[in-house]
Amino acid sequence: MRAFIDEVAELERRRITCQPIPARWATLATRADLNWQRFTFEAGATDQIPREPGFFCFFVGDPPATLPPVGFPLYFGRTDRTLRRRFAVYLLEQQDDATRPQVRDFLEIFEGELTFYCSTFDGTPDQMSQTAHDIIDALRPAFSDPEYIAEAQVGEGAW
Repeated sequence: MRAFIDEVAELERRRITCQPIPARWATLATRADLNWQRFTFEAGATDQIPREPGFFCFFVGDPPATLPPVGFPLYFGRTDRTLRRRFAVYLLEQQDDATRPQVRDFLEIFEGELTFYCSTFDGTPDQMSQTAHDIIDALRPAFSDPEYIAEAQVGEGAW
């Protein structure tokens, strides 16, 4: 009985709230300045990560070729440091109980299953901030802080 309860609890931890809004994805489809690269989230990938600032997103879901592609954005961020340095920090945070709870949760729950997408970005701090806001609003990643525009927040948590 205990094994069944533990299995149910583990499955519940893996539950992701997903709010797909393709119309918002379409607003970002014309962004030629974002060139996303895909890396497995593991120490061996560190040397391949760009040494420039930019955006990153952790995804879970990389099914075998026999299945249609599917993935869930878990966490989105931006960095003024290099993407490589930020990647390395997340590898360290994976082992650190003092890290932010939502980060610790997805790093632990989906350990060995994460994909790290990143795109370099050469823009002003204001452009970076606005672009990050737009991407978070479009993807609505499950473990990111809710930085959505007001329209998206109407009625959420009202009751």
